Amino acid sequence: MKRIANQQKTKRYRHRRQLTALLSVSAALIVLATLEALILANPEAYQFWLTLYPAGTAADYSSIVLSIFLVDIVVPVTISLYTFFTIRKYSTPLLYRLIWGAIIFLAGIRRLLMFQTKSILWFLALALWGALFLIVINIHRLETVPGDYEETVSGN
Repeated sequence: MKRIANQQKTKRYRHRRQLTALLSVSAALIVLATLEALILANPEAYQFWLTLYPAGTAADYSSIVLSIFLVDIVVPVTISLYTFFTIRKYSTPLLYRLIWGAIIFLAGIRRLLMFQTKSILWFLALALWGALFLIVINIHRLETVPGDYEETVSGN
């Protein structure tokens, strides 16, 4: 009876480490994108943008800031939601890791090509994109529950 209860508990918490790692890095990317949008949405940044584009309006600038924000958060939000709702049923097959790994790699390259080297947020975002990429391609290795191996070996 105790063994069945342990197996059910192990099955229930089987993907807990995977989700925690993935959702933590995705949440950090979303918070970072939010901070960047808040920094860009100030009067000084708008005045600098007007010097570059004198024909621009405030609506143009706010739509650019909002578009950049949405592009920055679309991948972390979609992978988090997709994984959260499908990991129990489908786990993390090779195709999941290949497709999401490629999407995250390309999003990281897009971020790298922005070349905002004077911003600490740019470096943090690159590090988080790299971490998310590594988590996704190695997510199947995070599947085991700590202590599960010892219980299986001892036969409890």
